[in-house]
Amino acid sequence: MKVYLDGAILNEGEALIPAGDRGVLFGDGIFETVRAYDGKPFRMDRHLDRLSAGCRELRLTGVPSDEVIAAAVAELYRLNVVSGDAYVRITLTGGIFDGNRTLQRPGPPHVYIVVKPFEGYPQEWYERGMRVVVSGIRRSEGSPLSRIKSNNYLANLMAKQEARDRGGDDAVLLNSSGYLTEGTSSNLFLVWRGKVATPGVECGLLPGVTREAVLELCEEYGIACETGLLALDELLQADEAFFTVSTGEIVPIAEVEGTSIGFKCPGPITVRLADAYKQLVKKELAF
Repeated sequence: MKVYLDGAILNEGEALIPAGDRGVLFGDGIFETVRAYDGKPFRMDRHLDRLSAGCRELRLTGVPSDEVIAAAVAELYRLNVVSGDAYVRITLTGGIFDGNRTLQRPGPPHVYIVVKPFEGYPQEWYERGMRVVVSGIRRSEGSPLSRIKSNNYLANLMAKQEARDRGGDDAVLLNSSGYLTEGTSSNLFLVWRGKVATPGVECGLLPGVTREAVLELCEEYGIACETGLLALDELLQADEAFFTVSTGEIVPIAEVEGTSIGFKCPGPITVRLADAYKQLVKKELAF
């Protein structure tokens, strides 16, 4: 497989990050994952906007232009994916560590891009819904890291492992005040009496590109929708619930902590939004 590293297309085994990189030593850096449909990344501009915002927050400079990144993604798709959908990951690391334990860095970040055939989630998750647990790990709504797709992803991995250890497919995380935030790599939505709700950014979550699209679709289709503080009991008593994630689109939730969500999974609003999302992708990518 071919990958992109710092301006060059290389064989995967030739793409080496120095042991003294700040990403290796401190998890310094950010990333984006994008789904490409038949070679066309969906809302790449939104992902790159979020990447740029993260760079400003972390004071990462010297990042390639959006045009350079898009061209690298297109070339890797041509080299690695014969046809169909692709998984795209764009990773920036903090670059070489010079002993300065601040956000001041001696040089530009390393830029690593992977494009490979899309594998996707298990089909049964879409048919029966995901089994979800509530993680004991809490999000800090006051931390700037809650708004950044940081390379330091250990809390998410630990929550995901907790879910697997307890027989679940994924986990929902609460914040330090006990309100709902998000999944381990997704945003959370619930439906109650035909109205859609999702935790607000103030709860301490990363506002996803797919989350944004679903909010737009709710407005377009006249589905009442609100963001704000949501309690765990509201999720447990919901008629429907689902995750949104760029790679997996809209994934229904069947149960939380062993409690079934609603009477049918996936529910009618979830199905309607999932279909609308697929149509949005076709429309924007001109399929």
